[in-house]
Amino acid sequence: MINMEPAKVWNPSMGGRIYNAIGHILDVLNLLYKTTTGEIQYLIGIKQDMFIPLMLYMEKHDTSDDHMCEDNGEGAPIEKLLPNKAFHEGMLPDNVSDLMKCSFWSDNGKMEPIVHLLSKSTPQRCQIRSLTLIMLNYCKLHDNVYDFVVNALKCSMLGVYRGCKRPSIHIRKKIYDVFDNMTRKEFLVFMQNRHQQLLFFTIKEYLIFATKHIPALHKELELRYKWREFEKRVTTTMNTVRSMLTLDNLMSFIGVERYLTSVTRLQPHLYRPRKHAFCRVIMHECEHYDDTTGNASARHKYWQLMYDMLIREPLAPMPVDWLLLFNVPPEHVKKLKELQHSYNTTGIRGSIRNFITSLDREHFELLRALARAYDRKINVRMFTLPAHITVRQIRALRHMHNIPNGEPLHDTIGKTLICMECQQFKGFVAHRTANKVHNIHAYGQTRVLVDDDTGELYCGKKNDKLDKKRDVFTYDWEKLAKDEAQMDRKCAKEKRKEETNNLCKQNVLQRISLIGNMLQFYGTLYTICPQCANFMKYNPKNMYNGFYCGCCMENGHLFRDIRCEWCKTKHHLENIKVIGEKKTIHLCKTCHKPWIRNASGVLSIETIRRGLKEKWKRLQSI
Repeated sequence: MINMEPAKVWNPSMGGRIYNAIGHILDVLNLLYKTTTGEIQYLIGIKQDMFIPLMLYMEKHDTSDDHMCEDNGEGAPIEKLLPNKAFHEGMLPDNVSDLMKCSFWSDNGKMEPIVHLLSKSTPQRCQIRSLTLIMLNYCKLHDNVYDFVVNALKCSMLGVYRGCKRPSIHIRKKIYDVFDNMTRKEFLVFMQNRHQQLLFFTIKEYLIFATKHIPALHKELELRYKWREFEKRVTTTMNTVRSMLTLDNLMSFIGVERYLTSVTRLQPHLYRPRKHAFCRVIMHECEHYDDTTGNASARHKYWQLMYDMLIREPLAPMPVDWLLLFNVPPEHVKKLKELQHSYNTTGIRGSIRNFITSLDREHFELLRALARAYDRKINVRMFTLPAHITVRQIRALRHMHNIPNGEPLHDTIGKTLICMECQQFKGFVAHRTANKVHNIHAYGQTRVLVDDDTGELYCGKKNDKLDKKRDVFTYDWEKLAKDEAQMDRKCAKEKRKEETNNLCKQNVLQRISLIGNMLQFYGTLYTICPQCANFMKYNPKNMYNGFYCGCCMENGHLFRDIRCEWCKTKHHLENIKVIGEKKTIHLCKTCHKPWIRNASGVLSIETIRRGLKEKWKRLQSI
């Protein structure tokens, strides 16, 4: 039996059994909500929201049982509004994948609209600048941005993110009513009415929710951004905003903007994206100092020792404490640690140059040696690929080299060379430029020198610009005499280039296998294409049954297996549209006759084959 006493949570008028049942259920759910915590409380709150559509309908219409059960051809109200779903965080537009494109670590330049908005919500300096204008323009032009912003705001106001404090059910009922009846024009007008801070924190709250779905990214953010403090601060702030909501000021948000502005001004630990790692900054400042003073010296004798030590350590910030082992004074090491912490948290590098110029030459070179060694450590790494990718790579290599199953692969297959000095990947990499495919049929290494006596391989890269400059360059002594510093800088740069060239010639190239491996080499990921077996640069945009090079597949077939429809050659192929099940064919430049090229309509394969067989000079009617 249903308790027929007046409901406490919702009882605007008198009604029938359905009306009283809803009131009773809401009373029970409200009692449970107050006496529970955590996930159970969250689910009870969602259960309460399931009844909101019924509550809104009954407040505006007849609440009698007869009316609620009457079907006028569109279904009875009790059937259409049956409590079976409510708005929650899982109903937000899926933009989680866009997080990987955000400028967490550096400025990524031109970005997609939603990626741009998510990037502006990161805890960095000056992100709120012109946010309303940017968001307004995006919402006018892009439907997906409008849906994202509206749903994110609704989610924040309802407090349906896990761990958030929710407003009362009467406030939530009003929010449902407002958003269900708000037009796009009305929302755009709302955005212009000085709600920038609210929209700013709304996107922040979504960012916190979304990053939890990418554990690796979330872990990295915790290390770089003091992310837990950021999450706590945003959640606490928005809980306060939700507590400030009333039925009278629901969309006007009286006092909310002022409160959020004060929070924004007082928030600490803002992160400034770093364009370069700390070791790169040290190397750059050392080179700048050498150019200024006209110095150029060879690499320190302990450089290789430092690198051998670093590759045995797990990935961590540059260990400046190690300089103590090489007799660098403790006060210098302490100062350097302070500069490292300051740069990693604020991105400011001004004091680094002053510190470097204050060092004597030995300590200067030891610091540069450590920076160089650490730079190589973080930029040259190997990652193991899953077993199924490795299997596909081996199959592709067997297909490329015509090696049947059961026979072993040659020792050189799947291996490439890299130069650690000039940072050059020697293998021919399949790539595409301006709709043109390069190196799809190439295999081997480029710019490699062979020692005839030892058989060792060396880098054959040559600084042509430097050599040409030396052949034609003539000094204007009168002009250079007036600016000796400029001359010294030029000489220092030339000496440094010459040193790099000599190191390339003296150091043996490193041979590595990319079968089952992904090589991270100075900002680029290299591996073997599982489709065509060419060396490739990994690009998440190139996907066909997994990742591939982006060059070798056409209409589900390997590019190297595609032949001319008539003469069966593989060279100089052009894509031709045809009538029939086979939508396109390929013809070489010789077979692609003018009568085919200049045809006013699309031809059939049979017509093309007959014309080529009969050696037509012009298109004939059949």
